[in-house]
Amino acid sequence: MKRTILLLIIVGIIPCVFGQSTVKKVNTKYFRPAITSLFFQPRNAYEEVLVNKFKNLELNTKFDNHKIDFPCLANVTTLDFQKNQKIKSYLQLATNPIMAKWWNRDADGNFNFLYVAERGLYTATDADAMISRSSSTNRIEMLGEQLIDKSYILVYEITELYTMEDYYNKVDAQNKKKSNYTPVKRTDEGFVANYNVYAYKMNFNDSVSNIFYSDYWVDKKNHDIQKVAKWASATFPVKYVATVSGTARSTQPKDPKNVAYLNKKKKTSNELIEDMPVDIQTNAIFELSRKIEDFRLKVTVYKAYPVTAKLGTKEGLYIDQRFYVYEIEQEKNGNQKTNRMGVVRAKKIMDNKKVASGVSKPSVFQQVNGKRLYEGMFMESKEDYGLIANIGGTASSYNSLGGFYIGADYRISKFANISELHLGLDISMGSMKNIYPGQVETETSVLTSSGDYLSGSTSAIAVTISKENYYSKLGNMYVKPSIGFGVSAYSFTEFNGSTISESYKKDYSWSSLYMPVSVGIGWNVTPLVSLEYRPGFFIRFAATTGNSDSLHQYSTSYTDGWGFQTIDKMGLGTFGIFQLRLRF
Repeated sequence: MKRTILLLIIVGIIPCVFGQSTVKKVNTKYFRPAITSLFFQPRNAYEEVLVNKFKNLELNTKFDNHKIDFPCLANVTTLDFQKNQKIKSYLQLATNPIMAKWWNRDADGNFNFLYVAERGLYTATDADAMISRSSSTNRIEMLGEQLIDKSYILVYEITELYTMEDYYNKVDAQNKKKSNYTPVKRTDEGFVANYNVYAYKMNFNDSVSNIFYSDYWVDKKNHDIQKVAKWASATFPVKYVATVSGTARSTQPKDPKNVAYLNKKKKTSNELIEDMPVDIQTNAIFELSRKIEDFRLKVTVYKAYPVTAKLGTKEGLYIDQRFYVYEIEQEKNGNQKTNRMGVVRAKKIMDNKKVASGVSKPSVFQQVNGKRLYEGMFMESKEDYGLIANIGGTASSYNSLGGFYIGADYRISKFANISELHLGLDISMGSMKNIYPGQVETETSVLTSSGDYLSGSTSAIAVTISKENYYSKLGNMYVKPSIGFGVSAYSFTEFNGSTISESYKKDYSWSSLYMPVSVGIGWNVTPLVSLEYRPGFFIRFAATTGNSDSLHQYSTSYTDGWGFQTIDKMGLGTFGIFQLRLRF
């Protein structure tokens, strides 16, 4: 009873103390959001398999998985004009069991603080634990009530679920509209799902909490039959926050002799479908974390250089997760604003999945851009896709590997558990005009004599693996070693000024395998833009025609700089790439 009276007094005092304040403060504390996942009614057996599997999934550890037993949303079609209103009405009904779980409502209708206190204890940080030690009340347990106002409901709608055979039929139907139609290769079997996720927030502000305590609160010592009966129709307000959409795919090769089946058996249709909910949930949470402030991790810099902060596995921290670091500035009118001072990425993550004691070890972060950072600065997670688009130019001792350059890198550190590790694709393209390859033959024919000249284009494409390494404190510069494997090609279109006919195109398409090795030096201009110069060398192997015939070069009268002198053997060359990198 004393606990109830204390909370009622606090709820009454807070609006009086802060109700008149209009000063804008920066929210620097991360309150662990609770998520309740609900679903549209499955329309067929396949969707039912997906939804049933989804209901048993665990959430990312930075959220409280606030599961309730609640029916799916029925009688709503994809194109229903009243869909939004029906979702909101449905969710308001769901707020009753959500709130009942928060207050641990028993079969007699009594509430208690056990669950609220438990969530508060688990959410508490080291700072909360240390403050609580010097307080006469258990401030950590009372954090739980603040978490109720961080309750979110995600409603998953599967808009389409179809087989890969249906997918191939759709692709063929589109391609038939083109003049050069070729049926798509039907190599895989499985399923594709399109989905929407609607995010709502349940409001438990001061006015709502006042209503809850005055109209519905009962406990074993203060049991009120009328309030218990009134609870049956109790609902609480919800507010729309965001919608995200996406596509998930679960497939396997159709051919049972495929290498994918060497160490495992072929999956059934249900097993393929049951693989999809994890991807749907992961992608939805990631996209919502970019839109919803409560989903972003927040913390202060614990120590600088190395930069450390008290976040870890409990908050779902992962390798290379990006954070912006801010300095909070107070304006003349009393408002606070943030000035970005740097960007850091998680490098070493500590296991803190326990109740805070005040002595947990901090995780370590690598600064990758900005100015000098100091203890006490404010850090906030800023999720990125880990994709880098590259554009620039390549100069090479073999012009066939030079020219206009485009590329892409995808950060795979989260999966490999190695910071700043990237899987990349490098593409270079150039043109040739009236160049002399010398005398080039196959085993059966002479393709060019010493006086023949050719025109066309060159291209090189390689898959690379690279790692950015930071050695300075501020992280504005990096060194990036890289190694790759790819194919370089000459595609000739003219022979002695005349167009090469279609029947001879393969004879005049020469390609060879090559292996590039480089060390890039980069400058992070902003969190989104980098400049990089990447010098290196490559090994190029002997070339073949489009008909897989080996080439032989017998003449020294060739145009220099195009690599024809080693067209029939292994050659070594150098290259340099200057590129602009855009980070997403």
